Amino acid sequence: MQKQRIESVDILRGFTIVAMILVNTPRNWNAVYPSLLHAQWHGLTPTDLIFPFFLFIVGISIYFSYKHKENNFRIKKASFETE
Repeated sequence: MQKQRIESVDILRGFTIVAMILVNTPRNWNAVYPSLLHAQWHGLTPTDLIFPFFLFIVGISIYFSYKHKENNFRIKKASFETE
């Protein structure tokens, strides 16, 4: 059975990985574009959204990977019960 990939998830994952590389590896830390720096305390920059996007991708990937799996919770629970 060949699994079908969800292209939108792959595109968002690729965008997020490229953004992580761009933010974390500038040529010179003294001359970084301000939008690529984290906000000092108050505020929000595009850099501050990269990790939440990554966690979102992890969550939807887990959902899609387990969506068609059989739920074996009852079987496992019954095997631990004593009579």
